[in-house]
Amino acid sequence: MAPDVRRPIDRLLLFFALTLMAVGMVWVFSASAFKSQRTATTFLVTQLMGGGIGVAIMLALSQVDLNTLRDNPRVLQVLYMVALVLLGAVFLFPPVNHAHRWIRLSRASIQPSELFKPLSVLITAWWMVRHREAWASRQDSIPKLLALFAILMVPLGLVLREPDFGTTFLILFVALLVTFLGGAPRWIFAVVAPALGAVGAAFVWFEPYRRARVLSFLNPAADPLGKGHQALQSLIAVGNGGIFGVGLGASMQKLNYLPEAHTDFIYAVIAEEAGLIGSVLVLALFVGILWRGYRVARRVRDSFLKLCAMGFTLLLVVQALMNLSVVLSLAPNKGIPLPFISYGSSSLIASLASLGLLLAISKEAAE
Repeated sequence: MAPDVRRPIDRLLLFFALTLMAVGMVWVFSASAFKSQRTATTFLVTQLMGGGIGVAIMLALSQVDLNTLRDNPRVLQVLYMVALVLLGAVFLFPPVNHAHRWIRLSRASIQPSELFKPLSVLITAWWMVRHREAWASRQDSIPKLLALFAILMVPLGLVLREPDFGTTFLILFVALLVTFLGGAPRWIFAVVAPALGAVGAAFVWFEPYRRARVLSFLNPAADPLGKGHQALQSLIAVGNGGIFGVGLGASMQKLNYLPEAHTDFIYAVIAEEAGLIGSVLVLALFVGILWRGYRVARRVRDSFLKLCAMGFTLLLVVQALMNLSVVLSLAPNKGIPLPFISYGSSSLIASLASLGLLLAISKEAAE
């Protein structure tokens, strides 16, 4: 396809994502109405404002020609420096729940680590395509991959320092997948994966609160009123829902039994109020995003756009799987929001930004 011929955006991809966002708005209201100390719609109004900003950004990014980034890396360099400044600025603000993750301006707040997610995909994809000739040689590939690792670890080190181990893991995991798909020698992953696993295990074990999370995940019933409380209450909510759910707004677990019911554990409230049917439908929408994203990546011909499409798709889907695994007690709690659904403007804007860039790439996909 000629580079100046662009097709319409992938409407099914847009439909799946906006449907998830609509579901999120409904259940943010349902899960937060009791929690709000002002009015029942406080959290919903904030989420709607974030959604409006995110949709505007998504529409703008869907018109971007990403080939300009490939040909003009200075834009990526500027965005990278801005990201470093924002990630460093969070430490100038008071911690919230013992973590420096937000830049707070009056009532508004920004979480820079969320906004770095789509940028990390662009950087990794650009680097893999820019140095594609190096991947055939062991002598050339190792320095190039180490350089990419160093570029990513500077901002990721700041994210880990916040601390935010879950987001660090997500970005690094998706970056590894993009390097794998980008043609890096396969033998490297046999070395890198165990090494990163060992480092990650050390970070978990030598940090008391992370170690406690893992131990409580292995046996939440050992501390039902402490570290195992969230996991047990989440499973109770999922079990209460049955097949058809208890009805919208009728969840009992959100009434101060389940912490963070409107953020990281909102899927448990969906499972309780909409039952197995509603839970599966939400999961099906994420499968739809995976399907359409893969379809875009398979049909686009440019190698940079192909890697970006897979990266943005994996970023959304892997994050969703991480959140669902925590809610269903299949993994330790990592503080990862559910894309498009969990309360949080920065997370919603970052997800919509990734979607906008994916929609821009879908215009380049061949029939």
